[in-house]
Amino acid sequence: MLHLLHPALVHFSIAFLVTGAVCEASGIFKAREGLERFGGTLVLLGTVSLLPTLVTGFLARNSIAIPTGAVDVVALHERLGLIASALFLGSQFLKAWGGGRLAAGLRLPYALVLLVGVLVVVAGAATGGHMVYRLSVGIE
Repeated sequence: MLHLLHPALVHFSIAFLVTGAVCEASGIFKAREGLERFGGTLVLLGTVSLLPTLVTGFLARNSIAIPTGAVDVVALHERLGLIASALFLGSQFLKAWGGGRLAAGLRLPYALVLLVGVLVVVAGAATGGHMVYRLSVGIE
């Protein structure tokens, strides 16, 4: 039953992080403060939602039998989740360090980190889907 919590939570993290990061980066590139703030709020919510998503992912991994052919894919999925977490947590600490505002010289690198984070989240989501729908991980 524990393995069902992760898919119930992970979609919130994916939606908040992808939508938020694209909006915030677009707001930075186009100098649209409202879009940047909206995206920043979603990125913060997505980053906060990563903790329960990661915890339930590790609980799921430890509560199911993983088919032999899926072990490497599960490991990749875990690594992508940890990399995404590091990128988004790091970006939020950087932003918090500046009191919620980024120094002018950090705005472009910050936006690029967000977009790299989106790519990692999408890769992790695709890997998770592959695990479930192609390799039957967690399917009884």
